[in-house]
Amino acid sequence: MGGLGITSASQSRRSAPGRPRTNRAVWTRNGTGESKMKDSERRTGCLTLAGVRPTLGRSCAGFTLIEVLVAAVVLAIGLVGVSSMVYYGVLSHQKSAHYTIAGQKAMQEMERIRDTGYLGAIVDATHFPSPTYTIVDSGTVGFSVPELTNGQGTITIAEDTEAQAINPATGQPYQNMKRVTVTIGWGGSRRSSGAYNLATLIANRP
Repeated sequence: MGGLGITSASQSRRSAPGRPRTNRAVWTRNGTGESKMKDSERRTGCLTLAGVRPTLGRSCAGFTLIEVLVAAVVLAIGLVGVSSMVYYGVLSHQKSAHYTIAGQKAMQEMERIRDTGYLGAIVDATHFPSPTYTIVDSGTVGFSVPELTNGQGTITIAEDTEAQAINPATGQPYQNMKRVTVTIGWGGSRRSSGAYNLATLIANRP
């Protein structure tokens, strides 16, 4: 009797007239006493990223290895983008702070020179005392900017050859304008280093 095939009652009964035949599972009994459902009746499908995946009776729960790898790649791309945004945001803030400090320092030096007027805009130990300033030559002065990383500044004072006036007594041109340039540079990495320049003209007024 253990070897006989046994079908379920649902298989033996016929559908009543006028009623559609339902697709019910068919069971058989093998020699070991196990009940098996035919593969053709138990094939189902699970919706995955690649489409509908046949499961052959297995549960649809969980993820395949490919799905996990795809999710990991998408997450890694997102993290790289976020980290880049944070890095460039911090770098932009740092550069902006450096330019602000350099601009303020350059403006202070420029106003100090302009207050001396045309005749006082000269390079000497009186106007640029040591050790705050270092006289490089007759028209150039150096100074340090401790607020910046390796911050160094230079002040250049020279006659502006393009700005000339005519002496009405002699009819000859003479210099009446000096160009003052303040340059401040700072070090650091290639992306964080920079320089700030500020220039003005000082006229020879009677």
